[in-house]
Amino acid sequence: MIPPLSALQGAARRIRSRILHVAHHAPSDGVHISPALSMVDILTALYGAVMRYDPATITDHQRDLFILSKGHAALGLYATLCEFGIITSEQLNTFELNGSVLQVHPTKHPEYGIDFSGGSLAQGLSFATGRALGRRLKGEPWHTYVLVGDGECNEGAIWECAFMAAHHRVDNLTLIVDRNGLQSDGFTQDVMRMDLEALWRACNWETRVCDGHDIDALQRALAVPHKGRPKVIIADTIKGKGVSFMENNKEFHRNRLSAQQLSDAQAEIGGGTSC
Repeated sequence: MIPPLSALQGAARRIRSRILHVAHHAPSDGVHISPALSMVDILTALYGAVMRYDPATITDHQRDLFILSKGHAALGLYATLCEFGIITSEQLNTFELNGSVLQVHPTKHPEYGIDFSGGSLAQGLSFATGRALGRRLKGEPWHTYVLVGDGECNEGAIWECAFMAAHHRVDNLTLIVDRNGLQSDGFTQDVMRMDLEALWRACNWETRVCDGHDIDALQRALAVPHKGRPKVIIADTIKGKGVSFMENNKEFHRNRLSAQQLSDAQAEIGGGTSC
């Protein structure tokens, strides 16, 4: 049963709260906080309402698959896995510790619900396309979802794979572009201006645009039929969403949080940190 919208919105608040808490306690000199915050509602819609999986048997091949291509935002994925019962709060709190599975970029550990080792941008779409095509050739009913950033779409490998997936009509593949408009070097339109809607349509993908912070709109976009081809959802988001001093602030692409900043941010989020 799909949870009511209010329950999903509550889950998104808790995920953001966990991101902030874990980022503050991480042992490194900085954490990719705002890229994680921008994709929270997308992950909430996927894990909370759309994807078919059982947290108790997450290594089972018979399930939908999620691939995080923008691997620097891994903390957002880890917090989501905690929210939906795939990993524990104790495991989440090992983020970036020596020997932990949960490092700055995701490393493949299926028992933790992590099916792809990310970090090098633009690789996740190719991996996801291969998995989806393989499943279709085997007649399996499962779907593959992959998330990339809009800055990541500057990479040529994205477009090579886009044409290949369309040519093979990989209609059990859905790509979500987290279009938050800001990358490590500045605003995306200043780094490389791209008309993403026109480009994906030119690649012959079923193309939709929606508010990436509207969970109901995301669910509707994810439900749109593929019409015999791969689908892309361009989700308009805000980098650092939910924390006013982080929103559209390049300084929090990777940064530390002071105790006061954590307190202020948690007050804005209004979530809880228990899994």
